[in-house]
Amino acid sequence: MSTCGNCGVEVKEGANFCKACGTKLSGAKPSLGEKKSRVMAHEQPWKKPAMIVAAIVLLVAAAWVGKGVYMTQKMGGRPMFAPHRDASARLANAVMVKEQGGVVSIPMKTIEDGNAHFFSYVAGNKTITFFIVKAKDGSIRSAFDACVACNHAKLGYRQEGDQVVCNNCGMGFKPTDIGLVTGGCSPIVVNKTIDGQMIVLTSKDLETGAQYF
Repeated sequence: MSTCGNCGVEVKEGANFCKACGTKLSGAKPSLGEKKSRVMAHEQPWKKPAMIVAAIVLLVAAAWVGKGVYMTQKMGGRPMFAPHRDASARLANAVMVKEQGGVVSIPMKTIEDGNAHFFSYVAGNKTITFFIVKAKDGSIRSAFDACVACNHAKLGYRQEGDQVVCNNCGMGFKPTDIGLVTGGCSPIVVNKTIDGQMIVLTSKDLETGAQYF
């Protein structure tokens, strides 16, 4: 006979547990349930990393889908075009204009063809480019050749069909969207007035765009 190490009561040889206090006796063989628990405990470690990896994959997938939904909503059905990475493109077709009496005047007939016409204006050490287009509804839209999202690339816009397109990311805008859709890759509006047959922009308004160039 041996005694329980916990309460001192005598126990039979080969007993697994003390009949008095229930303490498991040293040398006792593990039960079937205990064996299963040990096996399960041994198998668990691989599950945690696998669950972490699965969670990461799900998060990445959700983020990708979310980005697609966000971009679809942000674009509002506007098409994407292939971007143009030619850094010289911004100035290639821009007509140099100068101020007179604090204003830059551009004849209305210049933009009667419905195309986007690009102009450049030098202010200090910056060459500011902008474009003017007559939209299909007859309105005159003027904007800097830059957007908030992509101005760091200094690539400006181009025309593709009836769209003005960001050369950096390829997002297209209809002229009628200019001034209505703002932020992101939308063209940044530059103020103008119409004086008879002249489109008039002040040098002060043009120079506010220097930060984008």
